[in-house]
Amino acid sequence: MREVTLPDLARMDSTVQEQVKQRYASMLETIGKPGATPAERAEAYGSVAMVLQAGEYPDSAEPAYLNAQDLMPGELRWPYLLAHLYRSKGDTPRAIAAFTRVLELQPNDVPTLIWLGRTYLDQGESELAEPLFERARPLAPRAVAVLAGLGQAALARRDFARAASVLEEALSVDSSAASIHSPLAMAYRGLGRTDQAEAHLKQWRNTDILVPDPLRMELDLLLESGLSYELRGVRALDGRDFKTAATLFQRGVDITTGDTSMGRSLRHKLGTALYLSGDIKGALKWFEETVKLAPETGIDETAAKAHYSLGVIMASSGRGDEAIRHLSAAVRFSPNYVEAYQALADAQRRNGRVEASMASYAEAIRINPRAADARFGYGMALVRLGRYQQARDWFAEARQLHPDRVDFPHALARLLSAAPGAAVRDGERAQAIVEDLLKGGRTLDLGETLAMALAEQGRFGDAIEVQRGVLKAAQSAGYAPMARNMEANLRRYERGEPCRVPWPPDDPVHSPGPPVDPDLRASAG
Repeated sequence: MREVTLPDLARMDSTVQEQVKQRYASMLETIGKPGATPAERAEAYGSVAMVLQAGEYPDSAEPAYLNAQDLMPGELRWPYLLAHLYRSKGDTPRAIAAFTRVLELQPNDVPTLIWLGRTYLDQGESELAEPLFERARPLAPRAVAVLAGLGQAALARRDFARAASVLEEALSVDSSAASIHSPLAMAYRGLGRTDQAEAHLKQWRNTDILVPDPLRMELDLLLESGLSYELRGVRALDGRDFKTAATLFQRGVDITTGDTSMGRSLRHKLGTALYLSGDIKGALKWFEETVKLAPETGIDETAAKAHYSLGVIMASSGRGDEAIRHLSAAVRFSPNYVEAYQALADAQRRNGRVEASMASYAEAIRINPRAADARFGYGMALVRLGRYQQARDWFAEARQLHPDRVDFPHALARLLSAAPGAAVRDGERAQAIVEDLLKGGRTLDLGETLAMALAEQGRFGDAIEVQRGVLKAAQSAGYAPMARNMEANLRRYERGEPCRVPWPPDDPVHSPGPPVDPDLRASAG
């Protein structure tokens, strides 16, 4: 057996140092025991190797893994973790050999198929990578990492149609996998579809594409460290077990100082878990502490998220000025934070700062051209400013860009029906849009818009009939403010007057209120 010694552990947290020393002492005891079986000795070596690898001491972990592998040649954990150790050191040939050994033991191990495929892609050997991803696809048909690998392999052999197809499929599974937009843009450029290529390039961000990998997850969660508690807490958040998440983040906070990025991240996530479990006061305490610990200037993702969380809470409780202050800080600390620009713009528009909101919406759209909510908000800001013709054209364009959204054609129909300027209105076109939308389901808003379109065409009898129907439904449902506005329009139609107010001032799209979903899980990612 190769000699296994501990490195200098000074850079580790004291709790982690103690954990490593205990495992090492247990290993020495086991391998020194006369009756220890090969399996027991392998587990002892492997246990120490894992904590050393998790603590980023690969050179010290390697001999322990090799001993474990020699003692348990049929166990895939040791060659699999060794492969990742070699990969982290840049030793590609030995990583490939170790991954290949795993597949000899378990030919259908999906994580190994993906990682070995990625390693071959990194080496420019797509002809070796593609069969591995093809083997993985029926085993994990919705794994984004598999689809991305297939797309990149097809791209490497210039099969642009195949690449575009599987990469689009990957995005349909997980639209947040923004790094896929780059190879997808290359595929569309290869097909000569430059408009689509440019659209995808604008959406590219350098994000990780996660591999479903239980063994790596076990390694990440192994140490009693701030990172380990953060990962465990995030898993609890994803499972909506908010109290357990808060407990895990608190343990991480207890052993991690706040002057580090990890310490601030844990404090922000603790605040998020407390908020989601109903402890608003506790959440505010940790969000505010995170902000106090943040640097005064520069890029800092955790500070941005803490300010965003505070801004969302302020906005949802009607404290508009405070919301705007925190959300402005969020985009200052993270200039590409689309959600923060969206929330800032909503807060500005709902609190009378309409011109400022347009700049914030425009920035959100610049960062992510597919940000449909920001595009809708920008259009409503134009309405709020009385720029009805621009708003009409804006919603008409947005309707084409986002054909799956009903709010864009509905807003367009409202403007065509009831905008003050005659040059904007077209009752017949509005009616056609609404009748098409009604095929997907009837709502009070759509019914009211249909009545507006009918009145614009002078069909007041039909408008009155429709308006009475939606008014009765609104009254039955207890929607008092909506019913009052509907009554005002009904009186207009009865007098033979069309509506010239697309949205009343107290409509939810204009009035102050909780503009942002206060579920903060997205900000804890």
